[in-house]
Amino acid sequence: MIVLESRMLLVSLVLLGISGCASSPSINLDSFDPSHNQTEIATYYRNQALTMREKADAQATAAVRYEALFGPEADLVSGAKSLARYYEQTAQELERVAQAHETVDRNKRTPASVR
Repeated sequence: MIVLESRMLLVSLVLLGISGCASSPSINLDSFDPSHNQTEIATYYRNQALTMREKADAQATAAVRYEALFGPEADLVSGAKSLARYYEQTAQELERVAQAHETVDRNKRTPASVR
């Protein structure tokens, strides 16, 4: 009963957070139009990259712990290592996109590699 109430509270908070975000002005994150705020777009992608790196670190730490508990051949170990690699690769891609938006902001034109 307590678990159900906790889940309902969590769902309510998530929905409240999503509805609160819906009222803010949106930014076209895919736009390389120099008239759009490319610095703000780049900051968004850098923040997302930071989040992915934090997740990668957490999974790498979990992999070490799982290995100590279950041995190096455990599925949990390989799964955590795979997730850590995925999150790190995603972070690198997000950084690349952030750099492209910063280039647009500096040059006030679309970089050739992004077209």
